[in-house]
Formats: sequence, C-alpha cells, structure tokens
Amino acid sequence: METDLSSVATQHSYRVLWAQVVLQAKADLENEPIGSILFNQAAAFFVSRGEWAESRAIVADCLEIHPDELTRSGERWIAERRQQEGLAPEPVQAPRPKTPLVLPRLEAIPAPTAASQRLARKNSRRTVNPFQMKPVSVNL
Repeated sequence: METDLSSVATQHSYRVLWAQVVLQAKADLENEPIGSILFNQAAAFFVSRGEWAESRAIVADCLEIHPDELTRSGERWIAERRQQEGLAPEPVQAPRPKTPLVLPRLEAIPAPTAASQRLARKNSRRTVNPFQMKPVSVNL
C-alpha cells in the first residue's frame, strides 16, 4: 500500500514541478524584455516546433492537458504582451497545405513453402551475372 501512496505523491510532485515550469515561462513572457533570451525561450516553449514541441508535449502529458492548449495559451500571452508594449501582433503563419501521404499499395502474398525455397535455391545457381568480369586476351 505504501508503494501506491509514494507513487501518487511522486506523480503529484511532478505535476507541481511542470506546472511551475509553465508558470515561470508565462512570467517570463509577461515581465522579460521582448527579444531577450528568457522571453524568446519562453515564447519558443509555447509556440515553436521541433524539440520545443516535443518538450511541450511531454509537459502537457504530465499536466494531463493537450499540447495545443499550451500553444494557444502561449500565443494569447505573447499577443497580450505585444499589445501592452504597443507592438503589432505577431504575423499569423499561414497553415501549410496538407497533402495526403500516398502510401504504396501492399498486396498479401503467401509465405514461401519449403519446396519453393528449394526450387529457388536450385534456380539461383543457374543464374549468370551479366556484369561478371571475363578474361580478355590482348594481342600485342
């Protein structure tokens, strides 16, 4: 029973830790000079792709929320801060056109039998490599 309680306590501790990380990033967006390293890193945590998005997904998972919720909150906080400073809103990136991923058509084929494998080995010995080096006689 103690194991369950310590596990719950550990999970709660992690949630509190990651909630504090998000709150610190929000505080950096609200208080750090726009364009400073801390402001840019906080903004990147909320809205950037790549490794930042992976980190955001992990934090969101620990907080039991969807990563898009963190992104929307971050975008709102950044917009509020820019408006507070009298700056134009961040340009909205046009959504990338979604082209469907075309996968090759797969076809089920029966597994080779022992007889067909023996036949394949027998036939493979008969094949000739057309790129095989052949001795050439040279008359000098």
